[in-house]
Amino acid sequence: MALVYTGAFVYLQWARETTIGTAAASIATVGEDFGFEQKISSWSFTNNKIPLAQLNDIRVKTYAYGQTRGSLSLDFVLSSPWFFELVGFQRDADCGTGSDPYVHTYDLTSGTPTQIESFTVQVGQEAGGTDIVRTLAGGIVNSASISTTIGDTVKVSLDTAYINESMTTTLDSSLNPISVCNHIPFTFAHGVLEFPNCTTISEVQDVDITFAQNSDHIFGIGDSRATTAIRRLFDISGKFRASYTDTVQLQKLYAQQKDTLANTGAGAETLAAEQPTLKLTFNNGAASTANRQIVISLTGISLADHNLSIEPNEPIYEELNFQARDATVVATNSIQAKPAAS
Repeated sequence: MALVYTGAFVYLQWARETTIGTAAASIATVGEDFGFEQKISSWSFTNNKIPLAQLNDIRVKTYAYGQTRGSLSLDFVLSSPWFFELVGFQRDADCGTGSDPYVHTYDLTSGTPTQIESFTVQVGQEAGGTDIVRTLAGGIVNSASISTTIGDTVKVSLDTAYINESMTTTLDSSLNPISVCNHIPFTFAHGVLEFPNCTTISEVQDVDITFAQNSDHIFGIGDSRATTAIRRLFDISGKFRASYTDTVQLQKLYAQQKDTLANTGAGAETLAAEQPTLKLTFNNGAASTANRQIVISLTGISLADHNLSIEPNEPIYEELNFQARDATVVATNSIQAKPAAS
């Protein structure tokens, strides 16, 4: 009887690429975990088979093969901030300066914001006599969602695609697993939602923020594999659900449709067409060098809708969907420099 292997026999690590589609050469030494409890929720590699028929025959005659491409969906618990650069954020020039704890700042305008960051993923599986090591090159992130709810960890989901892969049978013996000393697994209890900034929303039940750089691989005649990748419009959207105790959030929605010149329209106390800031903070609360936090600050907030559900003897919660125009991420940990590309 063949032995059935579990995830306990598998490792996953990633590294930024110097050239898109060229696997990071030193992934064995600089490879990182995305976060705690990494999961591959779906993994597909295809050559887009094209069945060809023939006149005077009802059967498939032969096959041609189109674009080679792969997709990988990853889930993990938020802890390390390094993946933000793959999502479209650029490293600030002052990132990692000063003393422990180090502050790392990411935004959407520093460096080369129109260029996409590619990465390599390596998945190794111990499989008895012949181990399986698949190295995926030319990875790009299409979107990343960060969410948490009462009683749960802060979860990240990455929707990615990659160009090509290679296979070997030699497992990496020098893994760099994520360290609790440097990053902690954040939970809902570490979170604070402020909307606008410095105005804390009480009894938040769940929150979700999605960053989508709407990336895509670019193909050309002469190669079944993609040769480069592009970024499209960077879209920031999300939602949160909290106790419905007043009309503060509802009036923000009213304000967006008020006529600021004639002062007509739905009643509201403010004439702002958008809200200035929304900040989501995850902080372990420790002091000095033990402090670990990730702060996501959104600006230019437009509310899409305000939703209620009211039932007998049940708490009343309001849910708001929003879109933002800009964002920054500031992370604090004990690592001075982020992992290098190779």
